[in-house]
Amino acid sequence: MTTTTTHGMQRRMQANVVAAGLCLLTAFAFGAEESIQYDGSSQVYWAFVKETAEAFTKETGIKVEAKDRKTQDAVPALVAGSCNVGGLARKLTLAEKAQGGDLVETLIAKDHIAIFVPANSKVEQLTMEQVKKVFAGEIKDWQELGDEPGAIQVVIPQTKTACNVNFTKIALGGTATYAPNAIITETAGKVLEEAKGKRAISFISYGAVNTHAEFKVLKVDGKKAGEEGYAIAQSFYLATKGVPTGATKTYLKYFVSGAGKTFIVKAGLLAD
Repeated sequence: MTTTTTHGMQRRMQANVVAAGLCLLTAFAFGAEESIQYDGSSQVYWAFVKETAEAFTKETGIKVEAKDRKTQDAVPALVAGSCNVGGLARKLTLAEKAQGGDLVETLIAKDHIAIFVPANSKVEQLTMEQVKKVFAGEIKDWQELGDEPGAIQVVIPQTKTACNVNFTKIALGGTATYAPNAIITETAGKVLEEAKGKRAISFISYGAVNTHAEFKVLKVDGKKAGEEGYAIAQSFYLATKGVPTGATKTYLKYFVSGAGKTFIVKAGLLAD
């Protein structure tokens, strides 16, 4: 009787352990599904992903973990399954679509690439021709732009970033010729970091720079970033592997029609 009872207790204990294990696996899977892992565009990260993460979690209970990298990192991360939302500062390329036939991109906002200088600079605006000459290193001194004398330090994101590609195509006529002394950085965050405290001129997403009081955004041909008609424009997308469902669907909806869209407008981006 004692042996039978002992064996019965052991079987029940084993069953309980298995059940507990299944519950843990289910909880883990649910947790992994009901969270956002963002990877990709640094501009998108600084424009609205970083600043809305806490508010989104508070509203939905879905956590956001984000990496500040580059547009080109989004698709490999999505295909590998290391993220479920990829940030793009341009549309998916044919080569990227070939990596995963089920990739879906959702247009979130239209952005302007802002040209910015120190807040105390006397420069208020440039012509597009001046923009070309400054970033190419043909205009080397601030005095040529109406400011106090001193060398102009050019700070740019690296040439493979979507920001650089977009800027080069629109502002420089497709030729990536930059000043020989230009400081070349990895991400949007690094552009802001490197330009800070220097008599520098830089470019980055308007949404990423316009809240930084230490910088001034310049007009170009009479138009300021954030205004209709500003010439140096790009688009921001969030990509998913397959049609978004669950947490990813909630996240995209947040920016397309929810509180995130209000944030995007306040940040100076043009909501789709």
